Amino acid sequence: MYFSGFADEAADSIEKQIQVTKELGWQYIESRNIDGTNITEISEEKFEDVYQKLEAAGIKINCFGSAVANWGKDPRDEKSFTESREELKRAIPRMKKLGTKMIRGMSFGIPRDLAPRNPELEKKIISELKILTAMCEDAGITYVHENCMNYFSQSYQHMDYLLNEIDSPNFKIVFDTGNPVMADNKMGSEPYQKQTSWQAYQQLKDRIAYVHIKDCVFKEDTGEIFPEMDYKFAGQGDGQVKKIIKDLLENGYDGGFSIEPHMGAVYHDQAESGEEKAKYNTYLEYGKRFMQLMTEIKAEVNKKIKRRDTMEKVRLGIIGFGTQGSYYAEFLNEGKIEQMELAALCDIDPAKKEEAAEKYPELPFYEDYLEMLESGEVDAVVTTVPHYLHPEMGIEALKRDIHALLEKPAGVYSKQVKELNEFAASKPDLTFAIMFNQRTNPLYQKVKEIVDNGEIGDLRRANWIITSWWRPQSYYDQSAWRATWGEEGGGVLVNQAPHQIDLMQWICGMPKKVYSNVKYGYQRDIAVEDEVTALFDYGDGATGSFITCTHDPIGTDRFELFGDKGKIIVDNSKKVTIKRLVKSEQEMSDNMTMMEVYNLVQGGDTDEMYTEEVIEFESNWQEQHPNVMRNFAANILDGEELLAPGAEGINGVTVANSIHLSSWLDKEVELPIDEELFLEELNKKIEAEKTNN
Repeated sequence: MYFSGFADEAADSIEKQIQVTKELGWQYIESRNIDGTNITEISEEKFEDVYQKLEAAGIKINCFGSAVANWGKDPRDEKSFTESREELKRAIPRMKKLGTKMIRGMSFGIPRDLAPRNPELEKKIISELKILTAMCEDAGITYVHENCMNYFSQSYQHMDYLLNEIDSPNFKIVFDTGNPVMADNKMGSEPYQKQTSWQAYQQLKDRIAYVHIKDCVFKEDTGEIFPEMDYKFAGQGDGQVKKIIKDLLENGYDGGFSIEPHMGAVYHDQAESGEEKAKYNTYLEYGKRFMQLMTEIKAEVNKKIKRRDTMEKVRLGIIGFGTQGSYYAEFLNEGKIEQMELAALCDIDPAKKEEAAEKYPELPFYEDYLEMLESGEVDAVVTTVPHYLHPEMGIEALKRDIHALLEKPAGVYSKQVKELNEFAASKPDLTFAIMFNQRTNPLYQKVKEIVDNGEIGDLRRANWIITSWWRPQSYYDQSAWRATWGEEGGGVLVNQAPHQIDLMQWICGMPKKVYSNVKYGYQRDIAVEDEVTALFDYGDGATGSFITCTHDPIGTDRFELFGDKGKIIVDNSKKVTIKRLVKSEQEMSDNMTMMEVYNLVQGGDTDEMYTEEVIEFESNWQEQHPNVMRNFAANILDGEELLAPGAEGINGVTVANSIHLSSWLDKEVELPIDEELFLEELNKKIEAEKTNN
């Protein structure tokens, strides 16, 4: 592993750039400008002087920060191609002399008067990039494409397409953590959302040559190529720097990190550079703070890896030996989870102790979950207990360095789940997950993939009718805690429907506003909700609806997603129909004549309007819970990415809380909701329930 940086952000002269690099204890500079001129453009005499000084100081250049095919070169102008080839030609012999193996380049500028995807222009750009890549191949160097405001950085789909088209080991990505924060994610139609660093990284990480460290917060668009940004020290902005580095290290990354602070001077505009001393000190401080951050991340990662290396199997304790806990114990005991074994059981019911003794006579049984956590018998726990207890038990497990898998929902109210998340964040070396088993369903994974890839464009409407949760009165009568405010925390929203609420926010994102009509004890003798209709406002005109109940014996399960480029229909969680518009709805509206519309309405051929794909899925219900367990164990032992990170459990709880609160207040509520107000209203329900009983 090596560390480097754009030292021209510290000083103009090569002497000062070397000095600050040595002060940081680094051996590399990512060379861009020397005395205000790019290293590919300085004279031969100047280059020889730079070379001699680098050699004398023992400092190397890890990469040329060139302007080859950069954002300032219009791909419609042949001059841009000629200039880029000439720059690369000048760079290659200098790189060979310095022993530098990488040159930073881009994919030309973004013509503002063209659509984000222009096949004719893309063909032209790719053809030119193939020429540049071939030049690199012949020279034994690698062209590293930066995700920085250039044509193929408009979305990670653009980048993925580019990499597949170039298809060369000498064409890779230099991933900048801060650049996605400033860039629109140009999929679908306007208005575009901003890219997120983590999402872009996840899609591109297997093809990253090394990483640029930049962090920032978006302020506002300027109408120019670069928006106004508030640049921060690494880890203090929205670039998700720590999360990305941690994932890299956990997966064995041993490449480079190169800082590009942009704090003392934004080098895209030389006029903005500050005083020399301030530039130097800012860069030096940035580098020192980054190395401290690296030390902290490495310690967390090493601790996790050490735990992982000394553990052959995860010893799981089950807290709550009821229906769900018994099910987990059964498939664990049968050896269905290769990397996990059943280690202990816990329940406060004496009858459960007798049952456990009969079924698992060799297994330790505890009546106090804290005793189990402190027994040394378990490495991880799963909580199959009343919803209110999930956050408390999760925190107590993590306190004792025990991995935690919580049943859904993560809790009853978002305030308690937030406390859990905050504590879990203080234990980054531990695995914290939630049992959202339907995220393992290939059907919903496919739907999310289609939406994330922008295949149906920007979301306009999402509707889910999920009324196939029929429960008779006998279901509620079998346990005193069921369907109560005080012990379960609600009805269908917290017991049956959390899966769909999670899937809906997982696929569509969180709503900004919620309005609901909820019936309590409508068709069942219960205090909580058994009928729900909720309306979601996602912002930018996009809306959604969510309907669920427990009194429909016939039931419906239908999920529809409509975007400006198509529609997805999911029936009974078994069949997915994808209708992709040939042209976006806006293009159709702008260009279709009334005669064409009339012919279409009268039963005309729809093939020219949209394509249709139908995919049928077999039920994988029996494998869903075991798959979450497998993933949980694999994360602990191998660092496999979690399907359902525990921190995401708060999203579904927040949506359910907002639906309840809207109905209690009889008005639309904004997210995030007033957590104190929600808790106050919930406590009123609990007190009324006690009085009535």
